[in-house]
Amino acid sequence: MRSAIVVCWLGVLGLIPNFLYAQSQKSAEEPLLAKTAPGVFVDRTIWVPNENLAPLSSKLGGQIARLTNSFLRIHGRAIQVNVIGAQDEKNAIAIEKSLEKIKRKPFVQRQNNLVIEYVGKDLDEAIAIKASYELGVITKPSQISYKVKAELALIDKADYMSCNPLFLAFLQSESKLGGAEKEIADNAKRFEFGRNLRLRSQDDHPISRVQWKVEPKQTTVNGATTIYQFSNPQNRNGVPFTQVELSLEVDDTGLTPSTNQIGMETLRGTAFWPADDTEMIKLALKITEGAQTNDEKVAAILKWLAPGKNIKYSGQTGSRYGTKQVLTQKFGHCWDFSDVFVTLARAAGIPSRQIAGWLYGASGHVWCEYYREGKGWQQVDPTGGNVLPCGLYHLAYFTSEDGNMPIVYLSMPSIAIVDTKP
Repeated sequence: MRSAIVVCWLGVLGLIPNFLYAQSQKSAEEPLLAKTAPGVFVDRTIWVPNENLAPLSSKLGGQIARLTNSFLRIHGRAIQVNVIGAQDEKNAIAIEKSLEKIKRKPFVQRQNNLVIEYVGKDLDEAIAIKASYELGVITKPSQISYKVKAELALIDKADYMSCNPLFLAFLQSESKLGGAEKEIADNAKRFEFGRNLRLRSQDDHPISRVQWKVEPKQTTVNGATTIYQFSNPQNRNGVPFTQVELSLEVDDTGLTPSTNQIGMETLRGTAFWPADDTEMIKLALKITEGAQTNDEKVAAILKWLAPGKNIKYSGQTGSRYGTKQVLTQKFGHCWDFSDVFVTLARAAGIPSRQIAGWLYGASGHVWCEYYREGKGWQQVDPTGGNVLPCGLYHLAYFTSEDGNMPIVYLSMPSIAIVDTKP
């Protein structure tokens, strides 16, 4: 047990020696975590011995009935959740006020007689807010307004296996660890850079507003994609880029209502999605056998893509191996799952396309949407077989109908919640 991080605020206050926690044993689950939402996994819970609660009660100014430290993974990110069970709500309020002297919301929350503290090596507001939503500490809204600020490379042709390595090289440059210039130069050789940036069209949910540090010279709408052209883009380490601020409105449905006629561009096979390949059609028909509607067929494909069944989540982070290679090697990451989904969906006659952006409180992500007859475009997340439904956390600002969707960030995007609706 890594005792240095077991109870972070207790260590800060110096109330209990670390060796006492080594004597704690794993016990029953923390009641707050008895029923977890999809994508939330409890690794272990440690119950602090009752004899250690009295000095803590005295220090925090409220009577503590129980204290647990739980180690969770929420959508892939690790976080420690400390739950203080006070004797009653009055004592909980006193404890909350005491803790707020050393850390602010959203890292300290209260739910009736429970006080919840979030701890972690890479803790930030996003994962703390998401934890409160997913654990039911705060009522999850039905709609969230986000503001995303990002620095994005202008790419004409990408080596997709080099997108994430180039991003990581730029992060290394920011951290001043050294050696980043060579890493950037080596990876940049695998791209053809230009003056264009492709984003999801504003007519498609969820982008409501796009603002630029330097305005584009020309804007062209091409189906689900808007192409922005810049005459004199900024340049960093030989990579042209632009700075953009996006306002996004997302809700818990992941649905973009649409009655527009669906064109062949969302059904045909492409170099990225060999939906017209005989073997792909055969596999798609086998998976969707007996299904009648698009919803039923998609459910069958997502079930086939469920964790540990046919494709494992493994390999190079940020990979894009190609649909046929993924089906042969039986592993990949989110872009690979997304490519396989679009290929199989189109091979089964379902209009579909690819989406990318950011999974709030997690990382960059790639997923999909398909057309629901009479309703519109429904987002689904093939990674994990859509166990985590698309909606509040899937921030879509890239879309592709042919598979060409080059994405390289030059820094970590800034993502903030600016408003919520019940």
